Amino acid sequence: MLLGSCGGTDNSGTESQSSVATPAVSSAPVSSEAASESPTVFVSGRLSDEVITALVDDAGTVDEELRTLVVEAFVALPEDQQLAVLADLSLRVELEAASVSGLEAAIGGPAATEAALQGAWAQIGSQVAAVDASAPLEPASPPAGLRRSAAAPSAGTVGMVGLAMGAIGLYSTADTIVSTANGLSPDAYSENSGDGLIITGALEQSSIEMEFNGTQDGVDVAFKASAVVHPCPKADGSFDIQLTIDVKTSKGGAGQNATIELNITGHTDDDAKIADINIENHTQWSDFGGGKGQFVDFTMSGPSGADTFVVNRSGGTVTGDFFSLAASMSTLFGLMLADGYIKAAEKAWLSGRCVKLVPTASPGPKGLKPGSTSDITAAPRSKIDGGPVGGSVTAALTAGGASVEPVSTKVPADATFTYLAPDEVDKTGTVSLEARSKRGVAKASIDFDTKRTSYTASGGSEVIYSGTIADLAAPFTLNGVGQGFTVVYSYTPTSPTAGAFSYAGAGSGVTMSGSGTYTITGADPDPLTLTGTASGCVNIGTCRNTTDVITLTRSSS
Repeated sequence: MLLGSCGGTDNSGTESQSSVATPAVSSAPVSSEAASESPTVFVSGRLSDEVITALVDDAGTVDEELRTLVVEAFVALPEDQQLAVLADLSLRVELEAASVSGLEAAIGGPAATEAALQGAWAQIGSQVAAVDASAPLEPASPPAGLRRSAAAPSAGTVGMVGLAMGAIGLYSTADTIVSTANGLSPDAYSENSGDGLIITGALEQSSIEMEFNGTQDGVDVAFKASAVVHPCPKADGSFDIQLTIDVKTSKGGAGQNATIELNITGHTDDDAKIADINIENHTQWSDFGGGKGQFVDFTMSGPSGADTFVVNRSGGTVTGDFFSLAASMSTLFGLMLADGYIKAAEKAWLSGRCVKLVPTASPGPKGLKPGSTSDITAAPRSKIDGGPVGGSVTAALTAGGASVEPVSTKVPADATFTYLAPDEVDKTGTVSLEARSKRGVAKASIDFDTKRTSYTASGGSEVIYSGTIADLAAPFTLNGVGQGFTVVYSYTPTSPTAGAFSYAGAGSGVTMSGSGTYTITGADPDPLTLTGTASGCVNIGTCRNTTDVITLTRSSS
């Protein structure tokens, strides 16, 4: 369904939190007595005339209790019936406006007007459906599927016109334009397809612009629709989404123009769940020509986008029926679009798009001594600005042995955990970590083992190093060969990554000796780098300081 129940998982298996799928309007619930007297909301897939007459009076006052009933009834409909209701409302509003603006008279009567509108908007439907979703992208780095056709109406659905075409076009692309930018670099990527569609993707923003035009029997129709989504919450957990649909219909000097602007803002909590939502829906509709202009301008807002209704202005020959149709259509379109785009943004920040987690382990994670421990550091960072994101991290042993502590417990970020290795040689263990904060979710895992590990030394400049190190935390020696001399280096670790060393050598009639300190940088399984700085002398009275860089390549047995 376009609007359905919340929670659970989506088709991709990604966790889905609550959104505006089932709106919680602020008006008081309809009593059982009132419900028994309430009008039937939908008749044969259309908003009933009884509701249209009762929903808004000629002064623009909305029956909030009835509007709540309409919203709840719409949410309960299957998706195909929701589409039919939306398409029918859009057409009825266009026809009602055309009868007042003079457009109907310019076209040649109600039947001719409906046929012309259906024909012209059908051309736009064909343009929308013809957008080539399989066309290769330039450059090739953005993921295939960034472009996607907005869904054309099904054969069994009432023909889409006006605002319905834009609303369904935006709704159908919500998940695609947001989720397919997950793998992009922070630099923006933009594509103007040349067929009425512009896509822009970046980690911090995804957007789409659509613009199509059609003409039938001298009637010109056009729509522009756009969406801008910032799916990665800021440090305070705030995120925002903006959507706009603008449609025009005209012939000669008569016509009409409608605009819906949705501004969605919200916050996430420290668990990456939606804490609050506010949806502002600003709708304007104006007619011109024939000496019979009319206009309406109203704003709806609140957690569901339908909690409050404020008439900003109205004028001309606005009727209660027209106001009611416009209010109903805008309410339902707003609910549908907000639902789709909030879910898409939420899916993005839950997917790991916004936060990275690269855990480290010391010692290890490879070649741990059986029964020893290793400290895991989990420091989640924003992919947008690189800063710490706060929140918490949980850890769990998901494969192998032996254990991790604390387990399945939220630890404030940056978090530290202790892994206990199995007490036998050649065993493994995998610790999985999940970071949650106002800025999103990140997951990572780290693999440990107790396999016998050694490091082979190589490299150097004036002295070429060789040798095998069985344990970086225990004393070890390396051999060095220079031009006409050999040297033995003796290392005494103070930790697995630092210590002191001395050396002694001879050749070509001289002897040499010295001492210094060293550090080891890098992380398994990549090669490590040992950097040693020493002061030494030869027996002929020459002394100097030296620095050597040695590569340590890990091997296991």
